[in-house]
Amino acid sequence: MPFFVDVILPLPVPKLFTYLVTEEEYDFIQPGIRIVVPFGNTKKYAALSHRTHQNTPPYEAKSIEYIIDQQAVVSSRQLELWEWISHYYMSPLGSVFRTAVPSILLLESETELHFYRSCTDDIKLSTGAAQLLNALEQYGKLNLSDVVKLELSKSPYKLAQELLNQDLIHVREEVYTKFRPKQQKQLALVSSYKSESALRGLLKEIDRYPKQRETLLQLIQQQTSIQKSEFLRMPGVSKSAVETLIKKGVLDQQTVVVDRLAAKKEAETPLQALSNSQQQALASLRDDRNQTDRFLLHGVTASGKTEVYMHLIQEVIQQGKQVLFLVPEIALTTQIIQRLYVHFGKRMAVYHSRYTPSERVEVWNKVLAQNPSAQLIVGARSAVLLPFSNLGLIIVDESHEVAYKQFESNLRYHARDVAVVLAGLHQAKIVMGSASPSLESSHNSRIGKYNLVEIKERYQGFSMPAIELVDLKVSQKKKQMNGHFSQTLIDAISKTIAAEEQVILFQNRRGFSSFVNCTSCGHVPQCPSCDVSLTYHKQNEKLKCHYCGYHVLSHAHCVACGTAHPKPMGLGTQQIETEIQQLFPDVRVGRMDSDTTKGKHGHRDLINRFAQQDLDILVGTQMLTKGLDFGRVTLVGVVLADGLLNFQDFRAHERAFQMLLQVAGRAGRKDRMGRVLIQTYDNSHLVLQQLQQYDYDRMFSIQLKQREEFDYPPFVRLIRFELKHKNFSALQEAANWFSQALHNQFSQVLGPQSPPVSRIRNQFLMQILLKLPASQSAAPAKEQLMRICKRFEQIPAFRSVKLTIDVDPI
Repeated sequence: MPFFVDVILPLPVPKLFTYLVTEEEYDFIQPGIRIVVPFGNTKKYAALSHRTHQNTPPYEAKSIEYIIDQQAVVSSRQLELWEWISHYYMSPLGSVFRTAVPSILLLESETELHFYRSCTDDIKLSTGAAQLLNALEQYGKLNLSDVVKLELSKSPYKLAQELLNQDLIHVREEVYTKFRPKQQKQLALVSSYKSESALRGLLKEIDRYPKQRETLLQLIQQQTSIQKSEFLRMPGVSKSAVETLIKKGVLDQQTVVVDRLAAKKEAETPLQALSNSQQQALASLRDDRNQTDRFLLHGVTASGKTEVYMHLIQEVIQQGKQVLFLVPEIALTTQIIQRLYVHFGKRMAVYHSRYTPSERVEVWNKVLAQNPSAQLIVGARSAVLLPFSNLGLIIVDESHEVAYKQFESNLRYHARDVAVVLAGLHQAKIVMGSASPSLESSHNSRIGKYNLVEIKERYQGFSMPAIELVDLKVSQKKKQMNGHFSQTLIDAISKTIAAEEQVILFQNRRGFSSFVNCTSCGHVPQCPSCDVSLTYHKQNEKLKCHYCGYHVLSHAHCVACGTAHPKPMGLGTQQIETEIQQLFPDVRVGRMDSDTTKGKHGHRDLINRFAQQDLDILVGTQMLTKGLDFGRVTLVGVVLADGLLNFQDFRAHERAFQMLLQVAGRAGRKDRMGRVLIQTYDNSHLVLQQLQQYDYDRMFSIQLKQREEFDYPPFVRLIRFELKHKNFSALQEAANWFSQALHNQFSQVLGPQSPPVSRIRNQFLMQILLKLPASQSAAPAKEQLMRICKRFEQIPAFRSVKLTIDVDPI
């Protein structure tokens, strides 16, 4: 009887594929092992085994190529989580596989060109094909990327086909493992010379070679083996002397596998005692009164939530279980890592997208093996997809943050919601902490789905910063403005700097200005590929598109009418930085946005400079709002709040409240009184009034009532369908068909309509929004939707239209 294995391919295909295996392979394969399989006519992929069976498929199954792994690289519970993600977010299991696993583990075959024979006189080749054949004769084989690197051709397929037609080359598909453990060369004294008499004799023998003697004495002082590269940097060590001593058999050189991410060696510091309010919160987190193991920790800014987390972490680690600590932004990992490292450094690992693929694989393997050096994982969104086997606690810090939602890929998951399911699979406790929880989370705590735990005062009783609204209409009438700064904010900055304290200035837009406008003809430079104006970046005098990356040099004259010096309009962080440096030329100013934190350690370096008081003022975007803790910041200035309040989104007021509350919470976090100045043209706005009083409950009740009235979450579930095509007419026809298909099955369908930015990268966009009752199971509706999507994809006219499904859009 034949044996089969069902595999997950790392492709956006909606089903598993069945392959033929031998009986020996059948007995060896377990779920989660990578297997190289053929797919299509030529390609090979490293697929993931899902299950083995003896049920013959309705098609002729191909045989697998070979098994890569000796042990599973994905845990069984992780596969359960993937299946839930696939069903809930209506995304193929292959897309989940591709998103979850580090790219270096996702292997696919490379097309290799192998030299077969030389060209004879009767064969006529193009110049490019002749050059490629000569290169192949020299190197023996080349893959297609090598052909491009050697600048033989930017599109090597045609040249390869030309040589293949003449039977001059052979083509093969090969899969190569990309991950290589890091290796180091280490030096140690050969054991036969470790006795005192043998060592004395050795030193006497090499006494006439001063460099060898000095090098040997330096090594003896190390007492243990030492990394060769580190040893060569030491004073008095000669590279030639080291090589000679190795050849003589005096030094033993060994190659050892080492971690790319070394664990802490110093002793760990005990946790500090908690305040009364923190102790009460910790006791409540231990008491699962609703028997859900799901907790919402609502604590005001600087209430010491992280200290409470750390006591919980210590308890779970002592039980031998794993802990996942999620943060919304890589920027926030810097400070969190530093705080946790002091107490848990020997048992902590970090996982996020700024790490190299090889570093991520090492963390992945440690988590899978339950390595003691990775009991506590700190990471951004993607860390929720790691292969945990013995998870005891999940902490979702700043759980309200939009950054937990994946926007870019086909799999648009929300890490907070996935973490809730992950905790359930492991029967682990999950704590979602925030000073301004999302309406959905607060609503869940009020209906008993989550246990609500509150900390209503700051650590050690420090006062909340006073929030003042600066009316820009009045300041402009009184001519008390200098650029975008009111005299009130300028005076406050002067006073703060004079007191040797620090200032944070917040504006949630990067660049210098939103766009450049000609005051004569009204021309605004637009992106040629997107329906959006270009943002002016003064630092390098460029106009940039923040959607597709297009950029062009800024011209001194209008390109439409030739008028000199078009005027920058709107406000970005670069402009604030420029103005503040003009107002305070002797003050040290830094800027924190995605333009200044591109490197692997960009966030860390900037945060450390500000924490060490190398900067007096830090200007930044929403990166500044996410849980950062600076003891000497006593003034926070919001340069213009109105853009947050007037955004086209039913969540606009909630998000404005959250963002402004978070940035306000950066002030006065220690024993210094904080002050927050918010500049606005509408100081009577209800959200600003609620913010001034720190009245989250009022904001929650008003927003919840409006959501219920107009059918928005948490009272309905939203599913957004985004259609994309380069031809607007074709897109419109497809969107109308899809909308009508939804109307035939469901009662609440909005659209199709174009989003605010209706074209990105020369692709037109249209969106359709579906509302489903939250009180009913969404599973039957999703089955209907998948049938509609399948019918849509089968229509020939719509096959080139890309359809993306976003469940619970943010």
